[in-house]
Amino acid sequence: MSERLITAADVPALLAGAEFFSTSAAGEGIDFAGVWLGDILAHTGPVRLVAAGDLDPGTVCAAIGGMGSTTAMAELPPSGDEPAVLARSLEGRCGPLGAVLPLNAASVNALFPVAAAALLGLPLIDGDGMGRVFPLIHQTTFELAGLSLGPMAAVSAGYDSLLLETGSARVERLARVVAQSAGGWLLCALYPARVGELAGAAIPGSVSRVLEVGRVLLAHAPGRPAWAGGPAHPPWENGPSPESGPGRRGVVAPHERLLAELTAVTGASVLGGGRLVEIGPSARQAAALFPGNPVGLAVHDHDSGRLIRIEAHNELILALSDGSLAAAVPDLLCLLDRGTLRMTGPGRLTAGDLVDVLVVPAAPLWHTIPGLALGGPGAFGFPLRHPKEASR
Repeated sequence: MSERLITAADVPALLAGAEFFSTSAAGEGIDFAGVWLGDILAHTGPVRLVAAGDLDPGTVCAAIGGMGSTTAMAELPPSGDEPAVLARSLEGRCGPLGAVLPLNAASVNALFPVAAAALLGLPLIDGDGMGRVFPLIHQTTFELAGLSLGPMAAVSAGYDSLLLETGSARVERLARVVAQSAGGWLLCALYPARVGELAGAAIPGSVSRVLEVGRVLLAHAPGRPAWAGGPAHPPWENGPSPESGPGRRGVVAPHERLLAELTAVTGASVLGGGRLVEIGPSARQAAALFPGNPVGLAVHDHDSGRLIRIEAHNELILALSDGSLAAAVPDLLCLLDRGTLRMTGPGRLTAGDLVDVLVVPAAPLWHTIPGLALGGPGAFGFPLRHPKEASR
């Protein structure tokens, strides 16, 4: 048994890790969910986090995730009754739920499934279907493995509820319209399946990874809570300026210590870092299906002099280093603010800020030919081959 417990004390780490895996652009404005989840766990007690293999393979489970605007979620937050509505909606078609798991353990959707598990009194499976954020609800490893997205149960903050059963792409289109008409967001239960079907379909260990990364970030955060543990590293104390490179004057800057720990626990690499010299609307037009507006950023790498251009939508999609494709979806692009030692994104940045660009490899299933077709640059309208695809 690999069971462990998620308590109210874990919420800050969960929130920080959720920001990291939101690929910078999608993790803004989710603090409200941390307060909400903390209150729930303080009332219900801990949630059991289990590996799928610890449960009976015949157990009915479903992925939980919100779709829509996080701003709308913050303005019209969930009441806590939504998971019960979802469970009742699915029960008539699939039988009683015996476990839940995240649709994607990132951004606000890393917290909603924990709340659902707490409120329903069910275990939370340590895995998800994205390992990051994607804008469309069917851009999942569940889809790649052939699981059916429907029937999908959804409920709005106004308790409008629906049960949709159609093709994945149509579910996305229909539910998005309902979300916009019902207050801006929906909480959904989708990909109902037996736990035994998750083998090869879910990315294992996703929730644990979010917590681990969150603890690393908290341990380096200025003014971190005492229980977060680890050495205190206030910005610039005992170190060079934030613009300094590795090993200058024999002292390692706080952001470099944090980068070293983040790369160690995630397998990430640092693409570069330095001053943000350009940020604004991208000239690229977004496809009608994708929410959000394209944004372009440029970072001047302090040590090499390279210019790193980043294309963002709801999330960071790809990076060009001096004009050559250096990284792209489905791998994660994340920005670390050297000043706050917090993950950041276009909504928080202005020209002149100092950032580091990290590339976190996606789960191996995303690097297959079907995975790149569903979540690679081409899926976002870029006529480019992913670096792994180009090297084959």
